[in-house]
Amino acid sequence: MKTLDSIRLLRVAACLGVFVAHLAPHMGASGRIAAAANFGASGVYLFFLISGFLACRGKEIRPGGGMRGIAVYYRKRLLRILPLYYVVILGQMLLHGLILRDVPPDPAGLYWLRYFLLTNACIPGPDNFWSNLGATWTVSLFVFFYLCAPLFVRLTAGKIHRTALLYLAAIALRYGWAASGLSSYMMAFHYLHYFVLGMLLYELAARYRPAAAAVRLACFLAATGIALWCGRMELDYFMVVSWGYGLLFLMLGNLTFRKPGGAFARTVGALDACSYAIYLVHAPVLEGIGMLRAHVQMSGAAVCLLAVFLTAIGTWAVHTLIEKPLERWKRKA
Repeated sequence: MKTLDSIRLLRVAACLGVFVAHLAPHMGASGRIAAAANFGASGVYLFFLISGFLACRGKEIRPGGGMRGIAVYYRKRLLRILPLYYVVILGQMLLHGLILRDVPPDPAGLYWLRYFLLTNACIPGPDNFWSNLGATWTVSLFVFFYLCAPLFVRLTAGKIHRTALLYLAAIALRYGWAASGLSSYMMAFHYLHYFVLGMLLYELAARYRPAAAAVRLACFLAATGIALWCGRMELDYFMVVSWGYGLLFLMLGNLTFRKPGGAFARTVGALDACSYAIYLVHAPVLEGIGMLRAHVQMSGAAVCLLAVFLTAIGTWAVHTLIEKPLERWKRKA
């Protein structure tokens, strides 16, 4: 399946945005600079939209694909995200469980099973529980969506109106579940609408030119926003940001780099190939830098250079030793 240059570009922007958002506090950023850097955290929701979009492009889970197609889809998606995730978890387990011995108490008694079983999508954890593993919180949400994707794709059957209704249902679930007082459970319900919005983007992009698709989406989202306002529902900040990302996504259309072999295109391609590795590796790197700063005085520039260097080294290592071999194995299987 051909990867669109627009998706490459957006995925790199999302990845770097999250990196900058996590790096800025370690550099001592404040004021407007800190606010601008913190906006990079919205890259997580752009990742959600891209995942929903790409799910609809998967031939295996379209109507008529059968159970074998679903099994192939599950194998591809889970092999893409879980092996590297578990490497990070094992590394943190070694550091905090055996070396530092600073694992806090867990009232539920789950401890590391929270991360091995991806429970944070459905079972709440204590406030600030193992903040060192906070960067992995989205992995369980990706897995939850991937498990649901075959059902969603077959329910909508490539129909825009069905996908729009599914998006509205996901938003209703988000607000309804929060109103039930059970929002600490099933965190996935709070974020599901971002993935479904990505599915809607796919259906619009498949039928209309970029500008026409963006106008239709803008009208639909405006009506949705008005309905939420009339219902006295507080608009979620990141939900509104996701709407902006959705419009940008459609306006980019089938973007193609003018020089596919040029330096810019090659750089974007390399960063895109390593985007998931960067996303997971940078968090323990910044955690280590934070520990180092407790004993060694470092300037903001030094922190930035060290973070970029160590993240690059770590990313190259896991991409070469884990992601590439898995990709080769998946192509042969």
